[in-house]
Amino acid sequence: MKHFLPLAFALLTLSAHAQDSDGWKTVLSTQQDLKDYPKAQAELQDGLLHVRNGNGIYVPQPSPDGSIRARFHFREGTGFPQLRIRRSTAAKPKDADHYNLVFYIRPGQTTVKEGIIDAVTRGKGKRVGTFPLPEPFVLGAYLDFELSILGDHLEVLVNGQPAFQLTDSSITTGGFWGVAALDAWFSNIQVRTFPSTPATASSKLAKTTDPRILQLQEAYTAAIARDITPAHLEALQALDTKYTAALDRALEVATQTGNLDGALALRAEKKLIADHAPLPAADAPTAEPLNTLRLTYRSTLSQLTTQRDQRQQPLHEKYLQALEAYQDELTRAKNLDAALAVKKFREAEAASVNVP
Repeated sequence: MKHFLPLAFALLTLSAHAQDSDGWKTVLSTQQDLKDYPKAQAELQDGLLHVRNGNGIYVPQPSPDGSIRARFHFREGTGFPQLRIRRSTAAKPKDADHYNLVFYIRPGQTTVKEGIIDAVTRGKGKRVGTFPLPEPFVLGAYLDFELSILGDHLEVLVNGQPAFQLTDSSITTGGFWGVAALDAWFSNIQVRTFPSTPATASSKLAKTTDPRILQLQEAYTAAIARDITPAHLEALQALDTKYTAALDRALEVATQTGNLDGALALRAEKKLIADHAPLPAADAPTAEPLNTLRLTYRSTLSQLTTQRDQRQQPLHEKYLQALEAYQDELTRAKNLDAALAVKKFREAEAASVNVP
């Protein structure tokens, strides 16, 4: 479903490998990146990546949430250029799940006016959205495209400008992202990861089939994605950056003093942060100096979570007020059973903010 409320995706960083200051990591740009693929499927030509046969070429996607972008070059013979995200496997296409941004350019075609978003499950595609291009994409031209996903919110950018947004929950996990085509040319392929965040009230929403409540839910979750999540993700990234710097300093001291166990623990902690993996349980035994560093990290993370919840509270109150107005409307229409159902739903929603 298309949204008219803008979705702001935070500018988050990823661990190094041709990574720039806003977190983008260049991929599929060297012979080493393509070592697992035959030349008949993918090869570098004159600075461009030439991809054929449709199966796609991939790199690991550390988190289900993130962005992939690339420049599409419309050359003679171009067929079905694609960006893929949340790919479940890099092999066995018939078993794979992924989201797909694709242009239905058939060999011999010289122009295309729209793009398509598919949700592919077990190798079978379902169209979940289409978007018009700001101007026709013609033979000899190139365009920059970006596909981002955060939770169930997808966004497409064309030449850096928002072109399409939708909500879809067909595919929630995935381990790879990349490009695919029947025959196409790409350059500037980059990815960046959004770290996973603690559960928000939007993830605790009660289930319903009432169309009116579903509309209110959608507006509420869209407001969270617009007004709450980006700032929280930025704060989390800043925390991770500071924590990594503190780990680096402690690791330098540990190696200089010959503290092998401490150095290994600090190095392992750095990898957890770089991979956006959860830290061990709070009561897990940890040697110094990691114990003190981790306590500080957890304390700051708790403060950020509290701040996020406080900022989200007014949105939740408006959501409850909208539900109450709907309940009153049904009551005045003498639809008492439906009004009672909304009342119970609203009470469950009100209680959800206190559920850990």
